[in-house]
Amino acid sequence: MALEDHSRLMQAYVEKAMVDLPSLPTVIIQVVKATERETVSTHEIEELISTDAAISTKLLKVVNSAYFGMPKQIYSINQAIAILGMHQVRNLVLSIGVLNALTTPSARTEELQCAFWERSFGTASCTQLIGRIKKLPGKQQELLFVAGLLHDIGVLFLMTQFTTPYLEVIRSSHANKEPLVIVEQRALHTDHATLGGMLADKWNFPDDLSELIARHESPLSPDEYPSGACLYIADRLVCSMYDDAVCGYSQGLDQSQIAWLGLNDEEVVGLREEVQIQINHAKELLRLIG
Repeated sequence: MALEDHSRLMQAYVEKAMVDLPSLPTVIIQVVKATERETVSTHEIEELISTDAAISTKLLKVVNSAYFGMPKQIYSINQAIAILGMHQVRNLVLSIGVLNALTTPSARTEELQCAFWERSFGTASCTQLIGRIKKLPGKQQELLFVAGLLHDIGVLFLMTQFTTPYLEVIRSSHANKEPLVIVEQRALHTDHATLGGMLADKWNFPDDLSELIARHESPLSPDEYPSGACLYIADRLVCSMYDDAVCGYSQGLDQSQIAWLGLNDEEVVGLREEVQIQINHAKELLRLIG
């Protein structure tokens, strides 16, 4: 079969898998949308989460783990929200839902999936930190954390649905030092950012979150789209902390992007160290939510 025919066939398989993929539990989308509102109450979030017994049980298991080190047992969603905060609980619920929707029991991909989520938590922390450095509004900083956490859901989709061909895409990107999205476009006639945006739309994510996910591989003008620039820069910084044999080759930042950060070399090192701490914390958390 010719290479072009093979890539067209893979594109058809990807499109069908996207249609067949189940929706996220309604409660997760309701929680995400509710926490966007200024007037949302703790009681409302508690009621939403409590309608899904499986998510409630796993959330309480996570909250009562050594990761959070609570001095006493937490028995209710209301207590969890009061102690961790509404947005931290929202992030945990969203992580639980997406991880459960896009996972396979394959030992072959388990290590890659763990690395994916560690890197995603690192990108979330880094994106939010950059948003804080650039003095973006608090609400936007919260959005940036979620966008960083979910920006590569297209990678997770391809990794779990098309393990063998997608591992070959990553291998080719690494071996040839060719950006992952370029190899994806050649092999699949699409890329993980585009697919991530499609997933976000399928799962009814807020429009601004879907846009950040879909555009995160595009170098964006910081002045025109500062939140997009925060995510792009964070993604590049965190990718540089990983072996590209695991996550594919990623281009570094150019001088204009580094200059926009407004950090000296020592401050950039400090940012990377803080992100590494968050990645280390995520390893224990991922064991519990998976």
